[in-house]
This record gives sequence, structure tokens and C-alpha cells, in this order.
Amino acid sequence: MKSKHEEHALALSVWESEGGAPDSSGQLYQYGRRFEGDGTYTIHHVFTGDKVGSWTMEGLNAKNAARALRVLNTLQGASD
Repeated sequence: MKSKHEEHALALSVWESEGGAPDSSGQLYQYGRRFEGDGTYTIHHVFTGDKVGSWTMEGLNAKNAARALRVLNTLQGASD
């Protein structure tokens, strides 16, 4: 049986993987990360599930996935 803390941590993890909170302009992030069964992350478009352009964003470790999301979602916000 999971504690409330563990349940909340899991819910936040899922929420972040699906794009997280709107940025300061109120727009939702376009890209999220999905944790794969082999322990790696895949970056994808949160609304369509498509890959990121021609880039391969599979097999990333947690640190590189977080960096990629920060860059992609920042670029997306800047281009709007």
C-alpha cells in the first residue's frame, strides 16, 4: 500500500510527463517525456504523441530528457 506522499509523487510525475503546468504566459507546454520500460525516456509532443521533428528523442537518461524538454518548451514559447 502506497503512502499519500508516494501517491502524490506519482501523480506529479505523470503530470510532468504529460507536459506539466502552463508557462507564465498561460500556454501549455507542447512536449513531454515518457518513461520507458528499459529505464530511459522518450520526448514526444504531448497532444499528438508524435516525435520531435526529425530528431530522435528516444533512449535518453533523466538529465538529458529534462534538458531537452526545457529547450524545446522554451523554444516553443518563444516562437508563439
